[in-house]
Amino acid sequence: VRVVFRVIGNNVVGMGHIYRCLSLAHGMANQDILFVCDVDSESVVKRLVGPVYWLGVYDTKNIADKIISLNPDLVVNDVLNTEKTYVEYLKKEEIFVVNFEDLGSGASVADLTVNELYDYPILSGNNILWGYEHFFVREEFEKARPNKFRESVAEVILTFGGTDQHDLSRLVYERINEICRKYQIFIRIVTGPGYRGFTRLEKIVSKTSGVSLTHATGVISSIMENADIAITSNGRTVYELAHMNIPGIVIPQHEREETHSFAREENGFIKLEPYVEGMSLEKVPQLLEKLIANKQFRNSLFSRLEKFCFLQNKQRLLDKIFDRCKDRKKILQHG
Repeated sequence: VRVVFRVIGNNVVGMGHIYRCLSLAHGMANQDILFVCDVDSESVVKRLVGPVYWLGVYDTKNIADKIISLNPDLVVNDVLNTEKTYVEYLKKEEIFVVNFEDLGSGASVADLTVNELYDYPILSGNNILWGYEHFFVREEFEKARPNKFRESVAEVILTFGGTDQHDLSRLVYERINEICRKYQIFIRIVTGPGYRGFTRLEKIVSKTSGVSLTHATGVISSIMENADIAITSNGRTVYELAHMNIPGIVIPQHEREETHSFAREENGFIKLEPYVEGMSLEKVPQLLEKLIANKQFRNSLFSRLEKFCFLQNKQRLLDKIFDRCKDRKKILQHG
């Protein structure tokens, strides 16, 4: 089967779409895998995908024709909202179409749409899968050891995705540094490959102790194994933290992240208002101190995380995709 992954990745939407499709592609070992993106995403996608898979870069206006010219059996769109006309244009060529994280008009006409970051249906359609039951972690988490509850907090992890568009790594570090010193807690900051504030943050961090800065790590799971509390944005990382039994404070980076409802107290997280430039972050140190000092409160959040395990979901989803793809081909052949 020839599979074309269409992805996006930049400083605004981050890199989660690319990572998700790379993870799926790694699970399709015997298939013919191609990646495509538009010109705006070229530099980021090339850096992550280029060394491993063939990559085509096209203008948005003719990307559908370029995809069709690659003669795929299956197209996976991980580009946020799609248009109905675009999806129908692909399907007219008897291509099986799967969309991820799609609330556009194309979501309802795709053969399968997976909206795992939305716990409650926003659109109607039997072809749309909703909720965390369909979320899958990257391969690195397969061997990772989920945390056990520790009586006292030893480490806090800060991580705000692949790009951290608001420089929250630095802003939050500066707010919590004093509290962590007071309680002798080590701070681990993990920044992604698209983070532009790294040099500035590195200078700040190098002048002090009790903190480490890791940039563009390929393996965040081993760092999470030692974390007691996390402060993060409201993307895919929240699910990885849940998988590792790490309660935390969640700061959505934009309005779309605000619509992801998984991060809430009943699932082990405290979600704040979406960050806007210049906004006060005073709630962060207050909540962090509560989590550090109030063991019962931290344990109540931790205990709500223990039910989450996202290891089996990728294979289930791949089986579902290929089963439906085969069924559709049979229908078309007999039609």
